[in-house]
Order: sequence, then C-alpha cells, then structure tokens
Amino acid sequence: MNVFNMFEDRVSALFGAVPGGQTAPFSSKKLAKRAAREMEGETYVINGVDTAPALYTILVSQSDEQVIRPVYEQLTGEIANFVEAQANKKGYSFVGKPLVRFMADPELRNGRFSVFAENIDARTLKRLREEEDEYMGKSPRRSSAPARSRTHTTFSASQPAFASDDSGSYDPNAGLDRMPDAFSEGLASADVGKVPVVTSAPAPSAARIASTPLVDPYASAGAAAGQEPRHRQPQHAQHAAASAQPSCMLIDRSTGRTYTATGTRTLIGRERGSGGIVLDDPNVSRRHAELAFDGTDWHITDLDSTNGTLVNNVDIDDCILRDGDLITMGLVNLEFREG
Repeated sequence: MNVFNMFEDRVSALFGAVPGGQTAPFSSKKLAKRAAREMEGETYVINGVDTAPALYTILVSQSDEQVIRPVYEQLTGEIANFVEAQANKKGYSFVGKPLVRFMADPELRNGRFSVFAENIDARTLKRLREEEDEYMGKSPRRSSAPARSRTHTTFSASQPAFASDDSGSYDPNAGLDRMPDAFSEGLASADVGKVPVVTSAPAPSAARIASTPLVDPYASAGAAAGQEPRHRQPQHAQHAAASAQPSCMLIDRSTGRTYTATGTRTLIGRERGSGGIVLDDPNVSRRHAELAFDGTDWHITDLDSTNGTLVNNVDIDDCILRDGDLITMGLVNLEFREG
C-alpha cells in the first residue's frame, strides 16, 4: 500500500470514529498529493540547507469546514505528519514542525479545496501556532477581543481566489497580493537559492458595494403627474445617501496597491473576511486590526494581534488617524489617506 492510500485510510478512520459516523467531505488522497506538490514547489535552499515550507493553509467550502470541525485537531495533525514524512524522505529540513490550518472560502463548492504553502521563519511559525491553539481552545485568550472568524472571501465573485477544480488544481496567482520582498527577518539575509516568481493580481479600485436598482419615483400606478409616491426618496436623494458613506484609503508603500475602506467599520487582516482588507503576509493575524469612523475621525484598533499594530512606528491599541499616517502590520507599511 502506497503512502497516499495509507493517508486516506487514516483520514477515513478519523471521520468514521465521529459519533454517528461520517465520511471525509473531499478526497483526502488528492489533498495529500496537492500538499506534497506545494511542499516541493516552495522548498528553498537557505544557508545551504533545503528548507521546506512549514505553514500549510487549506481552503474548503463553508459547509465542509463545519463537517471537519469534530476532527479538526486530529486531521491537521495527520496532514502535518504526512508532509513531514515526505520531506524527510527527500532530506528536507523545517524551521519547526509543520503547521496546518483550515479556513472556509464562500466561493468554493462542496468537495473542492485549495492548498498553499509558505516558507516562514521560526518565530512567525511559533506565533501562528499559538494563534491556532487559541482558536482550538487549547490556550486562553489574552483579552476580551471578539473571537476570530475563519471565513475566506475573494475580491471578485467572477474569479475566486485559489479556485480549484475537482482534481485540487488551482491558479496560484488568483487573488494573491505580492509578498513583501523581505517577507521574514529570518530569511531577509539568508542565502536563498530558489525564489518563486509571484505575480500580483489587479487591485480593485474600491470596495464592492451592493447596488439597488433605481426606481422612477413617478412610475408607480396611480401616481398623479408631478407628485412623488409617499415613503420613497427621489433619485437624487438616493445618490446623495450613497455618496455620504465615509471612506478612506490605505496605500501599500512597497507595492503601491491601494485598498479602499467604505462604511463605518472595516476589518484588516490575513483572513479574507467579507468586506475586509486582506494583507497576504504571514506576520499579519487573521483579524489583525479594525478601521472605524466615529462621524468625525477615523480610528484604528488592534484586535489583539500576534505582532501588534504600529502607527508612525508607535505600538498602539487604539489611535485616531490623520492623513499621511504610516500604519505597520507585520511587514506591510500602509499610508493612510482620508476620503
């Protein structure tokens, strides 16, 4: 029996042991093959050592994410052990035991998945593992910050990020921002012998806003000429109300990408939460910070992130923002612009 069949049997046994019995919502054999390919593709020569990626994020549909919750810890452990065994056969090293985590992607259909691996430094891996332990309830929360969501959503409904087909293949560039050039202090000065080429996806010009079809206020049956129906705003009032929403921009100093926040509250983080600003940096927490408008000023609040939030190089919990302020989250520097 080959290693992929053995892995499939072990995963099937996990789901079968759930009260009432369940089956894996996706092909565990295909998942293992995808993880192995991702590991191979993201292995670097660092200081003369073949170093395999230690972080593996797996996107699944929202309903499939619910199915795996009873076996979440055991399943991620099995995948981590499988990846580690495959790397050991090839003589690859890790900066620490591989970390595997699942996230829900509303754009994925049941049974489909995407896998991507990242080569991060040991300190970042430790912090992300602590964050994962916190999610699984293995360590107490450090504050009363709201529980982190684990939902992934894409910028474009017509082109979902990491879109996979039934074989588990996907476009590695769809929906991804370019990682900062020195994405890790541990790798910034290292002798990297293989560097993958990553292409930035086109940035949206503004946050998506659901639109409502405009209705002619004079078109309803029985309306007298020149008289507007009651309880309905004229078109110019509807446009004015829509344009009255507060907005601000964050400009990435490294890539030039512009993010637009519209409305009174916007989440910022690595997790692709609905309506939020997504920063693809492993040093950024899933729900890292929140932008909020109080009617007069924009505020930024750190959401108990692993690495903290800086404004003009000062570590903050909550801070009023002014035009031109520099916000730092992980290795990403964002310039704040009102309006």
